[in-house]
Amino acid sequence: MPFFPLPTVPIPQHIATPWPPPQSVSALSASPPPTPGPSTPISPTSPTPHPHTQIVALLNTSSDSAAAAVKAHNISPSTKTYGNPEDFAADEDIDLIVCSVRVDRHRPILLPILKKTKAKAMHCEGPLGKNLAEAEELAALARDRGIKTIVGLQGRAAPTGHVFKQILDSGRIGKVLSVTITASGYNFGASDLHTLAYTSDISTGGNLVTIHFSHFIDTVNQAVGQFKCFNVLLDIMRPKTLLRDRPHTYTPKTPSDEPVKIIGEVERTSHDQIMLQGHLENGAVFSIHLRGGMPFPGTPGNEWRAYGEKGEVRVTTPSANLHFGGPGHVVQVHDHESKEVEEVALPRDVFDEEELPWAARGPARVYEAFAESLSGGERRGEIFATWEDAVERHRLVEEMYEKARL
Repeated sequence: MPFFPLPTVPIPQHIATPWPPPQSVSALSASPPPTPGPSTPISPTSPTPHPHTQIVALLNTSSDSAAAAVKAHNISPSTKTYGNPEDFAADEDIDLIVCSVRVDRHRPILLPILKKTKAKAMHCEGPLGKNLAEAEELAALARDRGIKTIVGLQGRAAPTGHVFKQILDSGRIGKVLSVTITASGYNFGASDLHTLAYTSDISTGGNLVTIHFSHFIDTVNQAVGQFKCFNVLLDIMRPKTLLRDRPHTYTPKTPSDEPVKIIGEVERTSHDQIMLQGHLENGAVFSIHLRGGMPFPGTPGNEWRAYGEKGEVRVTTPSANLHFGGPGHVVQVHDHESKEVEEVALPRDVFDEEELPWAARGPARVYEAFAESLSGGERRGEIFATWEDAVERHRLVEEMYEKARL
């Protein structure tokens, strides 16, 4: 089962990135990379697409901080730096604008740029806005101005999801009867890194439902189909979040390494438990439970099954970040008749061979597919999502919130 080959697109695209936050794990950051500990390398989740791109401008909270980011991330010194969206929008050398900031800052930055820019394309991390109204406003303005758009639902380019879909489409397990998912969110447990404190506040629009679940379920829906109807339960089981000075990945390795410190506490108003059950459009029943916190030691952070008349397909991953890809993604097929279980190898592409950070490979595939579309190519099997697609994700989230309030 082949994965989509990635083309060589012989056209340069200019890229500019507005206001990435200091803690961002993107290719560009608003300030020099933080140094919380020796086990926390900064890895880009939104890498510069190559070899078809050139970073020509950077927007930050000030031109000085933008210049510091250029130096810290070893970007070309010829990169223009800006301190406000209006000046940035007037730059006529930009073809593609990439917004990589906290979700509650998307609209304040993008709105003035959308009204003025001559760029022909814009990329924004998902979710597009902090709520449905913001997403609809941004998508409508981009549509009215004829700007091509991408939203960072990079799970559509993840080999794991494509292989899962190919198995179902092949008829190997027969008619799908049920889909079952249990996953842990890694974040949203007893404690989180202090820079993620905003995710405990539901008003910011960045939380377990809008980020973790939305990315995860977009990948799943591309493989198994959309929801026909569902019931939902959302709850807050940990009303307070302790704030750590280092991420969960940090472990002291020597006696001289600093231990993790709890440096604060915030009230949680965003949900840490998500349960859905219902029917897919193809008639199959589904059940999903995504919770905050770390997985049980020695068990997968996510298990995704599709049970069919003739067999079952199972995916296990270390976390609910299915859209990231990464080591530990395992796809297996159980044949009911032969009783055999086969592990299906995941295909590799140029970004795997170049060993980009795992979280960067999906965005790299999206950029590559988008570059092809700008040169007249097709969307390549829904590898990338538009802002109109992002609005549909927001509508699902809004429906979940409405049903949970009943």
